Amino acid sequence: MIHQFKKSLQHEREQANMADKFYVEMLHATDIVRFNTDSEAHMEIQRQDVDLQLNIRGTNFRVSEKFRDKDFGDLYIEVFSKYPHTMGWMHTGSPDALVYFTPQSVYWITHKSLKSFCDEILFPAIPTTWYEEIFKSKKTIVLKNLFLKDTNCKINLIQAHNFDGQLWETIGVSIDFEVLAHFGVKFKKVIFKQ
Repeated sequence: MIHQFKKSLQHEREQANMADKFYVEMLHATDIVRFNTDSEAHMEIQRQDVDLQLNIRGTNFRVSEKFRDKDFGDLYIEVFSKYPHTMGWMHTGSPDALVYFTPQSVYWITHKSLKSFCDEILFPAIPTTWYEEIFKSKKTIVLKNLFLKDTNCKINLIQAHNFDGQLWETIGVSIDFEVLAHFGVKFKKVIFKQ
Protein backbone atom coordinates (compact mmCIF):
# COMPACT_ATOMS: atom_id res chain seq x y z
CA MET A 1 0.00 0.00 0.00
CA ILE A 2 1.34 3.44 -0.93
CA HIS A 3 1.51 6.02 1.86
CA GLN A 4 0.25 9.39 0.61
CA PHE A 5 2.67 11.80 2.27
CA LYS A 6 0.57 14.96 1.79
CA LYS A 7 -2.54 13.28 3.26
CA SER A 8 -0.54 12.13 6.27
CA LEU A 9 0.84 15.62 6.82
CA GLN A 10 -2.67 17.08 6.59
CA HIS A 11 -3.94 14.50 9.11
CA GLU A 12 -1.21 15.51 11.57
CA ARG A 13 -2.08 19.18 11.19
CA GLU A 14 -5.75 18.37 11.83
CA GLN A 15 -4.73 16.89 15.19
CA ALA A 16 -3.31 20.21 16.47
CA ASN A 17 -6.49 21.33 18.29
CA MET A 18 -6.81 18.01 20.08
CA ALA A 19 -3.12 18.06 21.00
CA ASP A 20 -3.31 21.64 22.26
CA LYS A 21 -6.32 20.65 24.39
CA PHE A 22 -4.19 17.91 25.97
CA TYR A 23 -1.31 20.30 26.68
CA VAL A 24 -3.60 22.88 28.30
CA GLU A 25 -5.97 20.57 30.22
CA MET A 26 -3.58 17.85 31.32
CA LEU A 27 -0.20 19.62 31.51
CA HIS A 28 -1.43 23.18 32.19
CA ALA A 29 0.77 24.42 29.37
CA THR A 30 0.83 28.02 28.22
CA ASP A 31 2.42 29.92 25.33
CA ILE A 32 1.96 27.18 22.72
CA VAL A 33 3.76 28.11 19.50
CA ARG A 34 3.39 25.77 16.51
CA PHE A 35 5.92 25.64 13.66
CA ASN A 36 3.66 24.61 10.79
CA THR A 37 3.47 27.51 8.35
CA ASP A 38 6.01 25.95 5.95
CA SER A 39 7.91 29.24 5.98
CA GLU A 40 11.68 28.86 5.71
CA ALA A 41 12.08 29.75 9.41
CA HIS A 42 9.51 27.12 10.45
CA MET A 43 10.96 24.51 8.06
CA GLU A 44 14.37 24.95 9.68
CA ILE A 45 12.86 24.17 13.07
CA GLN A 46 10.80 21.27 11.69
CA ARG A 47 13.97 19.73 10.23
CA GLN A 48 15.09 19.43 13.87
CA ASP A 49 11.90 17.37 14.43
CA VAL A 50 10.35 20.15 16.50
CA ASP A 51 6.66 20.77 15.87
CA LEU A 52 5.95 23.21 18.67
CA GLN A 53 7.22 24.93 21.76
CA LEU A 54 5.22 25.22 24.96
CA ASN A 55 5.70 26.41 28.51
CA ILE A 56 4.92 24.24 31.53
CA ARG A 57 5.29 25.89 34.94
CA GLY A 58 7.90 28.35 33.69
CA THR A 59 9.96 25.89 31.61
CA ASN A 60 9.97 25.93 27.81
CA PHE A 61 9.90 22.59 25.99
CA ARG A 62 10.57 21.94 22.31
CA VAL A 63 8.20 19.13 21.35
CA SER A 64 8.02 16.58 18.55
CA GLU A 65 4.53 15.18 18.01
CA LYS A 66 3.67 11.75 16.63
CA PHE A 67 0.14 10.46 16.06
CA ARG A 68 -0.92 6.83 15.84
CA ASP A 69 -4.39 5.50 15.07
CA LYS A 70 -4.05 2.63 17.56
CA ASP A 71 -2.08 2.00 20.76
CA PHE A 72 -0.03 -1.14 20.18
CA GLY A 73 1.93 -0.66 23.41
CA ASP A 74 5.03 0.16 21.42
CA LEU A 75 6.87 3.17 20.04
CA TYR A 76 7.64 3.60 16.35
CA ILE A 77 11.12 5.06 15.81
CA GLU A 78 12.04 6.32 12.34
CA VAL A 79 15.54 5.15 11.37
CA PHE A 80 15.57 6.19 7.70
CA SER A 81 13.42 9.00 6.36
CA LYS A 82 14.43 7.99 2.83
CA TYR A 83 16.26 4.69 2.71
CA PRO A 84 19.27 4.38 2.43
CA HIS A 85 20.69 7.90 2.37
CA THR A 86 18.48 10.15 4.52
CA MET A 87 18.42 9.39 8.21
CA GLY A 88 15.16 9.57 10.16
CA TRP A 89 13.92 11.81 12.94
CA MET A 90 15.60 9.83 15.69
CA HIS A 91 19.00 10.69 14.19
CA THR A 92 18.30 14.28 13.17
CA GLY A 93 15.88 15.52 15.83
CA SER A 94 16.67 17.72 18.81
CA PRO A 95 13.42 18.24 20.75
CA ASP A 96 13.21 18.08 24.52
CA ALA A 97 10.29 15.66 24.40
CA LEU A 98 8.49 13.36 22.04
CA VAL A 99 4.72 13.38 22.61
CA TYR A 100 3.15 10.23 21.22
CA PHE A 101 -0.63 10.40 20.76
CA THR A 102 -2.84 7.31 20.52
CA PRO A 103 -6.67 7.28 20.69
CA GLN A 104 -6.78 6.40 24.40
CA SER A 105 -3.42 7.57 25.75
CA VAL A 106 -0.63 10.07 25.35
CA TYR A 107 3.01 9.29 26.08
CA TRP A 108 5.41 12.08 27.10
CA ILE A 109 8.88 10.71 26.33
CA THR A 110 12.11 12.43 27.32
CA HIS A 111 14.02 12.72 24.05
CA LYS A 112 17.47 12.65 25.66
CA SER A 113 16.86 9.26 27.30
CA LEU A 114 15.30 7.84 24.12
CA LYS A 115 18.18 9.06 21.95
CA SER A 116 20.72 7.61 24.37
CA PHE A 117 18.97 4.22 24.28
CA CYS A 118 18.76 4.26 20.48
CA ASP A 119 22.35 5.38 19.86
CA GLU A 120 24.02 3.21 22.51
CA ILE A 121 21.88 0.06 22.65
CA LEU A 122 19.17 -0.34 20.00
CA PHE A 123 20.72 0.83 16.73
CA PRO A 124 24.09 -0.92 17.21
CA ALA A 125 22.26 -4.22 17.86
CA ILE A 126 20.24 -4.16 14.61
CA PRO A 127 22.14 -5.76 11.71
CA THR A 128 22.26 -3.34 8.77
CA THR A 129 21.32 -6.24 6.51
CA TRP A 130 17.82 -6.25 8.07
CA TYR A 131 17.11 -2.82 6.57
CA GLU A 132 18.30 -3.95 3.16
CA GLU A 133 16.21 -7.15 3.42
CA ILE A 134 12.93 -5.34 4.14
CA PHE A 135 13.71 -2.75 1.48
CA LYS A 136 14.28 -5.40 -1.19
CA SER A 137 11.33 -7.50 -0.09
CA LYS A 138 8.93 -4.52 -0.38
CA LYS A 139 7.17 -5.87 2.73
CA THR A 140 5.54 -3.45 5.15
CA ILE A 141 6.23 -5.20 8.48
CA VAL A 142 8.77 -7.85 9.44
CA LEU A 143 8.94 -9.26 12.98
CA LYS A 144 12.48 -9.82 14.29
CA ASN A 145 13.98 -11.23 17.48
CA LEU A 146 16.69 -8.99 18.87
CA PHE A 147 19.03 -9.47 21.82
CA LEU A 148 19.69 -6.21 23.67
CA LYS A 149 22.31 -6.61 26.39
CA ASP A 150 20.43 -8.78 28.91
CA THR A 151 17.05 -8.87 27.17
CA ASN A 152 15.68 -10.90 24.31
CA CYS A 153 12.90 -8.89 22.70
CA LYS A 154 10.81 -8.66 19.59
CA ILE A 155 10.84 -5.64 17.32
CA ASN A 156 8.99 -4.87 14.12
CA LEU A 157 10.84 -3.46 11.17
CA ILE A 158 8.32 -1.22 9.43
CA GLN A 159 8.60 0.12 5.90
CA ALA A 160 6.33 2.81 4.49
CA HIS A 161 6.08 3.08 0.72
CA ASN A 162 5.70 6.83 0.21
CA PHE A 163 4.54 8.88 -2.74
CA ASP A 164 4.56 12.64 -3.23
CA GLY A 165 5.41 13.09 -6.90
CA GLN A 166 8.16 10.50 -6.42
CA LEU A 167 8.46 7.17 -4.60
CA TRP A 168 10.64 6.57 -1.56
CA GLU A 169 10.82 4.17 1.38
CA THR A 170 10.81 5.14 5.05
CA ILE A 171 12.10 2.46 7.42
CA GLY A 172 11.84 2.35 11.19
CA VAL A 173 11.40 0.01 14.12
CA SER A 174 8.71 -0.41 16.75
CA ILE A 175 9.67 -1.52 20.22
CA ASP A 176 7.54 -2.20 23.30
CA PHE A 177 7.30 0.45 25.99
CA GLU A 178 8.17 -2.29 28.54
CA VAL A 179 11.56 -2.72 26.85
CA LEU A 180 12.09 1.05 26.75
CA ALA A 181 11.33 1.27 30.49
CA HIS A 182 13.73 -1.63 31.20
CA PHE A 183 16.54 0.31 29.52
CA GLY A 184 15.85 3.58 31.33
CA VAL A 185 13.92 5.51 28.71
CA LYS A 186 11.96 8.09 30.69
CA PHE A 187 8.31 8.42 29.76
CA LYS A 188 4.93 9.00 31.31
CA LYS A 189 1.66 7.58 30.01
CA VAL A 190 -1.45 9.68 30.49
CA ILE A 191 -4.97 8.44 29.78
CA PHE A 192 -6.54 11.00 27.44
CA LYS A 193 -9.42 10.06 25.17
CA GLN A 194 -9.63 12.13 22.03
